[in-house]
Amino acid sequence: MNIPKALFIGLNTIDTQFLVEDYPHENQKVKAIEFGLYAGGPATNAAITFAHLGGESHLLSSFGTHPLTQLVYSELHKYGVTTTDFTPNRNCHPIFASVITSKANGHRAVVSYSPINHDYCQQTIGLIDAGQVDIILTDGFYLDVALSVLQNKDKNIPVVLDGGSWKQNLEKLLPFVDIAICSDDFFPPKTTSKQEVISFLQQFGITQIVITQGNKPLIVVNDKAAYELEVPQIDACDTLGAGDIFHGAFCFYLSSGSSFDIALQEAAQVAAISCKHFGTREWML
Repeated sequence: MNIPKALFIGLNTIDTQFLVEDYPHENQKVKAIEFGLYAGGPATNAAITFAHLGGESHLLSSFGTHPLTQLVYSELHKYGVTTTDFTPNRNCHPIFASVITSKANGHRAVVSYSPINHDYCQQTIGLIDAGQVDIILTDGFYLDVALSVLQNKDKNIPVVLDGGSWKQNLEKLLPFVDIAICSDDFFPPKTTSKQEVISFLQQFGITQIVITQGNKPLIVVNDKAAYELEVPQIDACDTLGAGDIFHGAFCFYLSSGSSFDIALQEAAQVAAISCKHFGTREWML
């Protein structure tokens, strides 16, 4: 059996996570029950998941030369994810995200900021051979970089969009997308309902669309068929990164030969398992 290979294009961050009994109120100090420090970001978590399940992951992202970036590199290399840095001369600090998770229900609040635009190295991006992978995922960050790769890829390699939220100029990327997996927070301009989101994406020729809804069924459009797929019902400990893990698992199972629906169901199982554990890595142990 051939080992599936995937290219992930997008964000990496350093995530600090605190598990608390309840969210703090204004001016209140609380003591965390647990603490985690991880490499994060949608494409990064998906790449690590893909590698953990047995695939070969390559992450194209902005790393730079700041010393703290070594935290990200260290974790990626631990899980066997190879990397390409399209900003090899950048020396500003990495992107941070602070996460507070409630023990009461597993929900989390995240404080972060969107990445600033960086001058990227076209020569470095040119080293990426998108024809040597079975599937490509982009999380919508670093739009120009993603476009540079996708405009030159083999048309037979499926492209998955992680639509966590709408990002400026994302419509430029959509003609290259084959499968859009979106959260229920994903709303392109002038859309207010899930049906409007689906219709918007279909205008760009995207025929396979999924909207995730937490513990509610997946809304699925596969060509002309529209239906729902149930997801596992669990008592969640922590939902941090569950969507990213879902995307990485979906890419793995689809590129391993599973049908579209089976890959979605298998990915939902993996994401559910991750929610039973604190943080984005304990489920892998």
